[in-house]
Amino acid sequence: MRVSEAPHSTHHQTDPQLLSALQRQRALYIQLMGMYRQDAPLFSINPQFMDPEHAVDEGRWQQYQQLFSLLSLDGGMRGWGQGGIMFIRSILPVAEGNSTKGYVYHPQNPLPIYADLDKAAAQIPINTVAYRKIDDDWYLFYLKSH
Repeated sequence: MRVSEAPHSTHHQTDPQLLSALQRQRALYIQLMGMYRQDAPLFSINPQFMDPEHAVDEGRWQQYQQLFSLLSLDGGMRGWGQGGIMFIRSILPVAEGNSTKGYVYHPQNPLPIYADLDKAAAQIPINTVAYRKIDDDWYLFYLKSH
């Protein structure tokens, strides 16, 4: 299934805003990670769809939707690389297509790493995911796509 929902946000939150939100709500993100891993082979889930379809029952999907609402995850979550999970805070239209920003829990060191995604956003090439290390295995990410 494809992402086709309209974005809820009108702008991406800044790096400092996202860092503060993760600090306050980390336990909820860890809860979501646990649910997601229990629900394999689930790959992607948000309030409008899941992939594969019917990977979780209606009650479980409602649990996800409640947490997405609490965490302002407009785009839900999806698997990202080997063992990684992407939490999509906002999806916005840009001249070239869309831009997406949120968090990635990733056990490896993803590249490219930037010190400030807000400043780097205009310079990041299309279809490149840029990262900012938060701590341990947590990163902010920013993506411009067609």
